[in-house]
Order: sequence, then structure tokens, then C-alpha cells
Amino acid sequence: MEQERTNRNCPLWGSETCARLNMRACRGCPAEDKDPREAAAIREDVDTLYGLLPEEGVASLFAGEACTLCKGEQKGRRESYGLFDMGHADPRSTKKKLSLFRGKTYAFMMPLQFGCCRDCRRRFQLLSWLPMLTTILVLGGALLVVAREPVAQSLRNVWRGLPLLVMALFAGISYLLGKVLVRVLRERFNRKTYMDLRDHPMVQRMTALGWENVLEGKYPQPVFTRKRLQYGVGTAAPPAEGEKIAADGENLD
Repeated sequence: MEQERTNRNCPLWGSETCARLNMRACRGCPAEDKDPREAAAIREDVDTLYGLLPEEGVASLFAGEACTLCKGEQKGRRESYGLFDMGHADPRSTKKKLSLFRGKTYAFMMPLQFGCCRDCRRRFQLLSWLPMLTTILVLGGALLVVAREPVAQSLRNVWRGLPLLVMALFAGISYLLGKVLVRVLRERFNRKTYMDLRDHPMVQRMTALGWENVLEGKYPQPVFTRKRLQYGVGTAAPPAEGEKIAADGENLD
């Protein structure tokens, strides 16, 4: 779809702020129907946000064909995108902040879109599903054994509640086994993939500038999509890719 920025009466039309907002159309833009004073406030907000970003911006994460989650010189071919949000408190004390996650406040949100190859995506997804798969397999196997009448009767002969206790024991075993497998595989996968996105050079640069991860968990899990976000602050493509505009992608998780 082509971009439709046609309102030449907008105080921001054709400006650097308009390009940074990167809206597909004037309709729905934050500056729509705003007077010059309100438009100037929007310009100040956008300038402040971009002043808090690394000098090179964030487009390098999604602009190329190579995976930006791979470690080392050999990169996989980008087939999807991993979305990872970061937030920043406005340094201007009068700015109204947005409350998100664990009581923290963020005035600005920036979606980082990591170009991701098939192997990196599968590694993240495997670690995400592994605890559940381990529980299903271990408990399923235990249930098949305990459900057999001779076995169940033998356990009940010892104590009526013993079958349930055995199942609870296997539930604990499956939980611990899942934790161990995730830890072992994470260390192995981390040799080739930034499994902890906080170790990624771009995230570290943004963290040094005051940005924070807004996702819960010790190891934040990106959300994978086939196509990246095309519109909004932080989504503008470099000029060579500027006309490759497509619809937002579907969720792969």
C-alpha cells in the first residue's frame, strides 16, 4: 500500500517530524487537525524521543536480509521478525507518563524489530514450549503406569492416597527436568543466538541511554511475526526500502 500523506495544510507536512512519525496516511496521525501550537508540541516530543536513540537509529535491525539475532560473522537469512519493546521516561518532568508493567512509568515506547532467521526463531520457540512439553510427556507416562489397575491397587494397598502422591512427585520431577533442560539448551543456543536480548549490542546501547525492557521475565521472549511493523515511530525504513510497504504481519506464536 502506498503512503497517503496528502494534507499539505498540516503544520508538520513534509517535515522531518512527519517522516519520523512514519504514518501511512494523514488520517490517524497524531498531528491530524492540530493547530500550529499543538503541532509544535508533537514536534518537540518526537525530537526528544529521537534524541534518546542511538545516533544510527534502530532501522539496521530490520533493514537488511541477514538475521540480526545471530552471533558471529555468519548470519542466517532473515525470514521473520522478533518484536521487543523498550520504554523510556521523559526527561522533562512535566511530561505526562504512561504507566506500564510493575508500576513503572514510560513516556516513550520504541518497538525494536530484529530480523530473524528460521533457526533463531526455532530456538526461542523451543525454549518457550519445552517446560510444557516436558510436563505433558512425564506426567502422561506416569499416568499411563499408575492408571493400570494392578499398579494402582498395589499403591493403594500401601496407602490409599499413594497414587495421587506419586503423580504429584512426577509433576515435581517434570518441573525440575524442564528447568534443567531449558538451562542446558539456553547455554548451548546462546553460542549462536542472542538468547538474552539484553546482551544484544543495540539493546545495550539503548540501555546506556536510559531505555528499559518492558517485558516480564528473567529472559524476555520476543514476539515473532512474518512481516514487520510498517508504520509509526521507529519503523521507518531506509530510503532503499522506503517503497516496500506492506500490511502488518500475523503473529507466529
